Amino acid sequence: MRFFPLLSGVLLLNAFAFVTIKLRPGIFGVKVFKPMLWNFKLSIMPLLILLLNIGLFLALSFLRAQLNAPFILTVAYILFFVGLLIWLLFLPNSGYLITELNLTHRDADEKEVPIWYDIVSVLCFALSGIVNTLANIVIVQLSFLVAFDPLELTAQNYIVLFLSGFVIIFIIVIGIYLGRALRLNSWDVLHPGSLFRKLKVNFQKQGSLKEFALYIVINTIFFMIMYISFGVPFYFVK
Repeated sequence: MRFFPLLSGVLLLNAFAFVTIKLRPGIFGVKVFKPMLWNFKLSIMPLLILLLNIGLFLALSFLRAQLNAPFILTVAYILFFVGLLIWLLFLPNSGYLITELNLTHRDADEKEVPIWYDIVSVLCFALSGIVNTLANIVIVQLSFLVAFDPLELTAQNYIVLFLSGFVIIFIIVIGIYLGRALRLNSWDVLHPGSLFRKLKVNFQKQGSLKEFALYIVINTIFFMIMYISFGVPFYFVK
């Protein structure tokens, strides 16, 4: 299982994207574009939530074995699945970075920044969101494979992996659309009344359903191509 290339790609792209954003003001004498930094932090948050969730589960499982207390394992599973729901709620923030390929941050510049710099910076920024998304999917699938069938890591059921990846990506794409089109955030689920009103207003607009369907289809295909290229066949099979 070759997991290191994906991990190194995630770390390098995130680091380089962050550096280009932070160095931009000092090099070209402009202000830092804070929304990009905010979206960058939101992009890596799902991965941190997932790793923390897995770490907590392993710690509680170890504690259960040491104390011989079965109820601790029950608590561990409950907290793990609650953590997965929170993770899934925040996961679209990773893929959301592909919507930043618009260079609109240049409108706020007091001085002109070379276009080549922003192209490289923003492209790396968007790619970091893609690899963050893929890393999240790969890690959560690997966790379940180890937990439920650790002896089959080199002879996976492609259908199960493909379908689970598709479902996660489908949810991600819907979240990205809601974030871009309706400017919704993950924590808006805490205000369901306001959330449903915004959804109702948006989908009552003429052509909104067609745009939504087209957005979902195109972006799901894109992320599935990336997932198939770097997920199932390359990282789960020797």
